[in-house]
Amino acid sequence: MNAPSTSPRPGFSRLLLVATGSLAARNLPFALTLLRESRPGLSIRVVVTRSAERFVTRAALAPEAEVMVDEWPQDAAQARHVDWAEWAEVIVVYPMTLHFMGRLALGLADTPALLAAQCTRALVALAPALPPGGVESAAYQAHWSTLSARPNVVLVPPRPGISTATGRPDSWLSTLAQAIEAVDARWEEHSRQEAAPADEGTGHLVMEVTPDAGGFVWRRRPGPLAHSAFAPVDPALNGTLAGLLDGADVRLAPGEQHGEFRAYHVAGAESAARILLRDGPGEPLERLLRGVGRALRELHALPPGEITGPPRAMRRLEEWLAGRSRSATAAAAGAVLADRLGAKTWDRLRGWCAEQDADPDVVLSHGAPGLGSLAVDPDKGTGELLIGEDLCAAPWYHDLAWLAGELVEMRWLNEGDPRDWQRLIDALFDGYGRDLGEDTNRLVAMRIARHLHDISAYVGLDASLLATYAGFLDFLVNLDGGSPHARNS
Repeated sequence: MNAPSTSPRPGFSRLLLVATGSLAARNLPFALTLLRESRPGLSIRVVVTRSAERFVTRAALAPEAEVMVDEWPQDAAQARHVDWAEWAEVIVVYPMTLHFMGRLALGLADTPALLAAQCTRALVALAPALPPGGVESAAYQAHWSTLSARPNVVLVPPRPGISTATGRPDSWLSTLAQAIEAVDARWEEHSRQEAAPADEGTGHLVMEVTPDAGGFVWRRRPGPLAHSAFAPVDPALNGTLAGLLDGADVRLAPGEQHGEFRAYHVAGAESAARILLRDGPGEPLERLLRGVGRALRELHALPPGEITGPPRAMRRLEEWLAGRSRSATAAAAGAVLADRLGAKTWDRLRGWCAEQDADPDVVLSHGAPGLGSLAVDPDKGTGELLIGEDLCAAPWYHDLAWLAGELVEMRWLNEGDPRDWQRLIDALFDGYGRDLGEDTNRLVAMRIARHLHDISAYVGLDASLLATYAGFLDFLVNLDGGSPHARNS
């Protein structure tokens, strides 16, 4: 057995090791000793199933780690599964029997270890130990396919081994060392995704930015939980959009299809959203917002042609408000929010969505012109607004409200002089040549509600965040009268 790599690298510090009832469990004391030698600072807890105790004793494992048995405690007040799920940065199931794998893949949670693995945000590495014929079995192949779709699961391919039953090299097993190496390979990506903001590296959208000749290429694709695919690329329309605003402070940057990714060649590697959150509002961003307003006005002057609506984001919002969300976490968030807002306010939001859908006066719409999609050239101070993924036919105010709502939300969540934030909103309206008038509050409320859906669906469920947003949405939805320029939002 090879020891896990001893090369220094930043990584995880808390490991929950689950041992199931395979003969390979007899190797655990030695494997843990090697792991301790290679990673002396690692905190390890070991959970053994009752079937694993046929092959290894808790006493044999105790010198190397805290050892527990995978059963519910007599004291019902002890939520062992919650403790394990929250404590662990990494869960490794080694050795993993086909039986345990099947229960995990089917969503069963009849032991603390299974429930912790089902509910944790930690990285879960699965290292199988299979009998002869196990890899070829229909059950194993189906469970592998199911579990591989989970974003926090790492599957460790087993290697041939000598079967105790047959004496031939027809069993299949992984080692603890291989599981740790597989975790190391995924740890940086997993940590980055856990720390990513709501619109980058989530279940909704996967994005990477890399240097390119004379600039950068932004590659974006729908995330594993995305509601729907990007709008198709129209080469002729791309040519029109690319040449629409040459020399302006903000131009449109249509994307090209590169395999599963949409690729955008731009001058900057940083988005306006990142700059705003880091540096706060100021004159350079006012100029960019004015440029975005102008770019949206020029876009809206083009005929929609064959492009139709509604926007992808509106479909997500409407399904959510109607109680038909495709996301379990978003559905739970919607139920909590509906209770907090009350039926009258919830129905008012639904009615506003229906009104926008029924509006026959539509334009060629960007669909989702967020600050996270505005790439900024640090040398020239100009911007390139990525476009194409959400192209649709929608009322003119959809795009304007998207950005105004984002700015109102950011102003609400971040410190700073409200007047500085207001100047950004005013610059957007000034560039477009029109504001949202008396519809400001309802349009902003719809945008913020949609964002709360996406946070819940693609990032995670947060009860305290729901409570905070509920108060803000209640204020916006029920505010008497309108508010030009969002000054009362």
